[in-house]
Amino acid sequence: MSNDHTDQGTNGSSRLTTGIDRRKFLTATGAGATAAVAGCSGLTGGGGDTIKIGGVYLLSGIASALGTASANAARVAVEQINEDGGIDGQEVELEVRDHGEDPQAQIRSVAQEYNADVMIGLTSSGVTLGSAPTIESLGVPFTLTDIGTPYITEYDTDAYGDYFEADDGKAAFTPNMFRANSMTSHMTYAIAKYVADNYGAMRVANMGPNYAYGQQCWEYFQAYSEGLGVDHEYVASEFPELGASDMTPQINSVLSADPDLVFTSFWAGDTTTFISQAADQGLFDEVEDVFDTIGADPTVYEALGDTTPEGIHMSGWYWPTAYDNENNQAFLDAYEERFSSDDTTPNIPGFTGGSTWAAIYMYKQAIEAAGSTNADDIISEMEGLTLEEDPRGPVTINEDSHQANAPCVIGETSFDVDVPYDGAGLANTQTYTLTRSRAEELLEGSGLGPGI
Repeated sequence: MSNDHTDQGTNGSSRLTTGIDRRKFLTATGAGATAAVAGCSGLTGGGGDTIKIGGVYLLSGIASALGTASANAARVAVEQINEDGGIDGQEVELEVRDHGEDPQAQIRSVAQEYNADVMIGLTSSGVTLGSAPTIESLGVPFTLTDIGTPYITEYDTDAYGDYFEADDGKAAFTPNMFRANSMTSHMTYAIAKYVADNYGAMRVANMGPNYAYGQQCWEYFQAYSEGLGVDHEYVASEFPELGASDMTPQINSVLSADPDLVFTSFWAGDTTTFISQAADQGLFDEVEDVFDTIGADPTVYEALGDTTPEGIHMSGWYWPTAYDNENNQAFLDAYEERFSSDDTTPNIPGFTGGSTWAAIYMYKQAIEAAGSTNADDIISEMEGLTLEEDPRGPVTINEDSHQANAPCVIGETSFDVDVPYDGAGLANTQTYTLTRSRAEELLEGSGLGPGI
């Protein structure tokens, strides 16, 4: 069972939302004006006797394994719900699309042509921020299961600026979007806290993908470290392009700076590339520790085989053995049964598995509580919803930010853990939680919003 770290801060207050009127938004987009149509179970607002869930993930390219793992977790949840009688007696249907070259077109198609009642996704912070206006205009409830950027759940435009109106804006809250996973602000706090508690001030170098996610991870790690009173010396920072096949120039640049600790924000295929090439360059022998934000995933460890160095610290929004409860075990059993005969994917969930499974069940709970598939009704029920049966423990969606208070996980890479593939896993896992008030205290003066 993992250790649990909860940082509550000095008070429970949070800033109030600044000028967003959800009801006016829904009326403007037409979501609140959908005609009520009786379904066979008595649900209103639907288009028939089937509830449609649409998903949009990266299912090709560098992140195909990650997007596929999210889709797989969603399928397990939908199949379980249908086996148990559906949502208020109605069968649930799931259609998942690839982001492709035009993610906004796919989002529109799922909402308008497939006629999804609710949606899940995505697999890129940049795509999410770029697609938020499209999602807002469609009005369909959309729950993020894989996304890191804190901006999308930061609502305080007075304090942090409107992302869509100001060049330096960092608040991109979108009224019909929710997030079931932990995210960058939370994860980088956890790493900063672990380093502060176990190492103190270090010579720190950074490597991460050259786009919104990687850049924001580095900014937040530095801000949280400063807020925690740790005076690191930052000796190097390198951002290879997303999907780079050769990271050796950046690795050698970091090595030449002689760091004690390397902070990284790679994920999926980039994690595999970094670890394999860093091992070739001897990086893991030259530094005291390496931390990664969301690289802890079965597909990564399986791809690396015996190349993963033991004892470095890797993180994620979910790791299968980090939660000792019956709901998590039920999820793991169902996932293993569903994919035990599939040689193309590990039969344990990836690091987005818990949040994706939870998102489907959050919709089930919201729709049944509302007695309706109208977007207005679902959004109202999602705000403040607590899912007791979450594999990660009870999780609540904050009514102001629409961010789940889900924990994140840090563990040590090890070959002494029981995993259904040839490769490493995580041992000595620890889970971390964080409140908005504490995050505001630690980030004060940085200009970065908590997103919590």
